[in-house]
Amino acid sequence: MIHHQMHQPRTIHQIEFGNLVIQHLTEHGVMSAALLYQSPFTDITPSGPDGLFEPKQVDELFTALSKIEASAWVA
Repeated sequence: MIHHQMHQPRTIHQIEFGNLVIQHLTEHGVMSAALLYQSPFTDITPSGPDGLFEPKQVDELFTALSKIEASAWVA
């Protein structure tokens, strides 16, 4: 997901947030970035990913979700 900083320690909330993303993708195959600003994600932090990650990391997450969605439409 956020490759260039994978060796930095993550907080429990970051891990929980990431696990929710993975769970959603596993169940649904795609995910709109807008969902990151709704429950259950906002149950971890009210401001969604912006409250847990650096802006560049949030941008990378959005890019990854967009690529997953684009590849799903091709298949």
